Amino acid sequence: MDVKGIFKFSSDIRQVKGMHKKAKYIEVGIIACLIILAAVAIFSFRARYGGNTLVVYFSRVGNTDFSEDVDAVSSASLRRERSGRLVGNAEVLANDIHDFTGADIHEIQVRDVYPEDYEQTVDRASEERNQNTRPELLNYVDNMQEYDNIILIYPVWWSTVPMPVYTFLEEYDFAGKTIIPIATHKGSFLGSSVSDLKQILPESHVKNGIAVSGGSVDFLKYWIIGALTGIVLLFYAIGMAKKCKENPVKARAWNICAVVSMLVAVICVIKLLL
Repeated sequence: MDVKGIFKFSSDIRQVKGMHKKAKYIEVGIIACLIILAAVAIFSFRARYGGNTLVVYFSRVGNTDFSEDVDAVSSASLRRERSGRLVGNAEVLANDIHDFTGADIHEIQVRDVYPEDYEQTVDRASEERNQNTRPELLNYVDNMQEYDNIILIYPVWWSTVPMPVYTFLEEYDFAGKTIIPIATHKGSFLGSSVSDLKQILPESHVKNGIAVSGGSVDFLKYWIIGALTGIVLLFYAIGMAKKCKENPVKARAWNICAVVSMLVAVICVIKLLL
């Protein structure tokens, strides 16, 4: 190889290295953009559902005087925090949504608390439903007119909303407000709760609702993160596969990555619903 050929070969190598370096910068730039877009989406969500949104929840735990030695291990609706405080599924969900959105939070509390025994609570809830009772509440919201969106979290009791929630809803004017129902359940999903809410709130925009099984409550935030991550990676992998279409090996690898990302997103969404 002559001197001219050597210089040309060296120039080609530098050009290839430059292209690889440029490709790496492009990939880093794309990832940075995705992160920025995700951050913007989160901040936009917080801006939309922050100051004008109220998270309202009713929980059996917050309306029952449990003894200190209550068994929170074998129950699907009771758990203890690291501090030892007893919490329920609805409260866990409400706090997670409160932390994520920055919205205000309010717990519905009854004056006459429910029995510690689960079966007795079931019987009382059935009696309240059959008699269309409105249990008296202990606390209220003074500035309800300031909120446009209400995220309503409750356990499904006898296939519908617990009667104390009815009491709460009848205390205020929700006309024109958006109601987002989120129900915890042990297999009944939303039951008739959403249709019942639409019936008692005819002038509100009641959404279709989200059902969260008791076993998924603790992992809800992780399923959400997993679903969002899977969706972002799916679009990124599809874009990279198109970019590398002239390289069958790389294109195939990115297509496999896209399929895996899609499966992760689908599994996480299913876990959110079941």
